[in-house]
Amino acid sequence: MVTDMLTSFSANRLDPTALPEQTLSLPYDVRGEVSWIDFSGIENPFGTPTSIVQALNDAIAQGIVSYSPDRDAHSLRSVLARLFKMPVESFLVGSTVSHMISVVAQAFEPCVVGVSTPCPVEYVLSLGNTGHTVEGISSPNSLVTPNATFLDERHAHIDAALLANPGYPTSRLLSKSTLLSYLDRCDWVIVDERSIELTLGGESMVPLVQDYRNLVIIQSFAEQFAMPGAPVSYCIAHPSTIAEISRFYDNSVVSMLSEVLANSVALEHPRLDDVRDFLYSEIPWMQCMLSLVPGIDIFPAEANYVMCSYHNGGDLKLAISDVNHLSARLQLEGFRIRKLAGTPGLVDNGYFCVAVRTRENNEKLIAALRHIISPSA
Repeated sequence: MVTDMLTSFSANRLDPTALPEQTLSLPYDVRGEVSWIDFSGIENPFGTPTSIVQALNDAIAQGIVSYSPDRDAHSLRSVLARLFKMPVESFLVGSTVSHMISVVAQAFEPCVVGVSTPCPVEYVLSLGNTGHTVEGISSPNSLVTPNATFLDERHAHIDAALLANPGYPTSRLLSKSTLLSYLDRCDWVIVDERSIELTLGGESMVPLVQDYRNLVIIQSFAEQFAMPGAPVSYCIAHPSTIAEISRFYDNSVVSMLSEVLANSVALEHPRLDDVRDFLYSEIPWMQCMLSLVPGIDIFPAEANYVMCSYHNGGDLKLAISDVNHLSARLQLEGFRIRKLAGTPGLVDNGYFCVAVRTRENNEKLIAALRHIISPSA
């Protein structure tokens, strides 16, 4: 039951020092010697676009590493301004999403920040390390972010909020009405939209920043264009809000990669429609096939990853004891999944997350799951 899975609000003060176990990546120098199919990330299943790969190759060949970057990321911000039809001053470029959360959070006085849980531990670390107190917000009946009126029912108080659209690992979208309820009561609200382009018809909240100066949207190319090894993220907000955040921003993290990506982003962004069309049918297919594997229960997904639980009990005679065992066996078979032990807002270790990849790779994972969990099936 979801009510058993989530912690109550009254006991939901989140510890910024608690790190969950993470799926480790292989060292770069041995990557070519293994053939794992990685279902632990949430990047674009179509992979990094050829134009971006070529642009990076050309830039390296032309000596990109010998130049100091433009810390204002003028080229990329100009492209983003054209794509979103907004002023250049509405954008701030950086590296990872967690870094950009820290950048925004440090611009405000320490306060109580509500975070929709379950959530990535990086949310808690970014807020806690910038002096804020973090309170988890979870619905007692579902994994969807509750309306802010829920806080009144629980006699809870928050000054700001960090939400996600879609949430991770919940894979649920944030509704506009829910966001508005937080904007009306909070001094500032951050919305993580790193995966908004990889959802079932998800609506970005970017248009709201012109009317709500307390709203900051964060998006990332790492997920959109499958390039987690070279992260570039950006904040979108009202120009006056960006100006205030910039007062406290150390933009030394902006790299030459931002300049190299500028032209490629303008070319590739419209092509995200292709992956959205693919995910429209593949996400439901993946949910269905996972739910048919003995011992696995799935939670409704609206993005390119599915949150699952695994339990070996009752009359089932399964070959896998728990999620740790499942993950280890899958690695032996050449697959990686993301275990969710230690995820803020989850109370036990029986959960994991599976990304949606190409149909060919998805079918391979489903076959492997069936084989190792129920060998006689």
